[in-house]
Amino acid sequence: MRRLILALPLMAVMAVPAAAQKSTIKFAVFTPERERTFQVVMKPFAQRVMAASKGTLTIKLYPNGALGRHPGRQLKMVQDGVADIGWIIPAYTPGRFPDNSVFELPNIIRNSREGSIAAWRLLQKGMLRGYSKYYVIALFTTSPYTIHMGKKISSMADLKGKKIRAVGPAMVSSIKAIGAAPEAMPFTKIVESISRGVIDGTTAHPIALHDFGVAKVAKHHFFARLGTINLAIVMNKKKFNSLPAAAKAAIEKYRGEALSAAFGDMSDKRNAELKGIWKKDSKRTVVDPSPSDQKKWDAALAPIAAAWAKKHPNGAKLLAALKSELAAIRAGK
Repeated sequence: MRRLILALPLMAVMAVPAAAQKSTIKFAVFTPERERTFQVVMKPFAQRVMAASKGTLTIKLYPNGALGRHPGRQLKMVQDGVADIGWIIPAYTPGRFPDNSVFELPNIIRNSREGSIAAWRLLQKGMLRGYSKYYVIALFTTSPYTIHMGKKISSMADLKGKKIRAVGPAMVSSIKAIGAAPEAMPFTKIVESISRGVIDGTTAHPIALHDFGVAKVAKHHFFARLGTINLAIVMNKKKFNSLPAAAKAAIEKYRGEALSAAFGDMSDKRNAELKGIWKKDSKRTVVDPSPSDQKKWDAALAPIAAAWAKKHPNGAKLLAALKSELAAIRAGK
């Protein structure tokens, strides 16, 4: 009995490390819980990781902006420890991720799946600056942005002189190249601005147009491809490094290219679904560019990528690498 009593303190000390090997992390999501990225990508990712972590990890999801609603502050929340993982839009922190602009070039990426996989592969090759400060769980691109107007348009010519919301140098240059006037504003201001005639329309992809209510006022859709926008899931690197080995292994297993593909498939499917719904709506017009318009569109936008490649410090190499990855993905590699 005396030996048992003496052993109890030692057993208690030995038990502490085991208890300490269980971690809880906070995953901040500023978009609604019903939004498809949360339901199809984020929530399943968290569930798979927890199941694979051998009881060492709990991931608490905070959708609907529960930890902070402002899209532009999500990265800082991760840096400051308010959240351990965050769903971010890199473009909202100008200058932080300078190489992302290659994905914003028009007429390069055809869909979200190939863009998202290519983005992850370039990241793995160390070609995208700014991300090394974080533990990156996933990197995506949207489907190519297209143009959505408050009034009916039927051709590229109808866009001339129109005021169209656009953000980012490549998107702004694209709108200028087709003869329209770019207007910068937060996405949350678009509905009011179209309703009041401050702008005529906006660049977007259908999911964002629908989820943020812009489709209520922008009922005329011109599906000529522009560039894409990056999205990412990042984790505080210090927090990741502090996790138990089994928890880190579980995150490693489910991060990366498979997650990029899942997001891309979801995004492309939903965008096609919305386009189909809009085509059946008698109050809307859905226009794909005619062969003649497509040639004009391509000719107008072609100089943008070339100019970007000359201006960007590593532009030619980065653009060539993106095109190479896209070609490989299209070939099934």
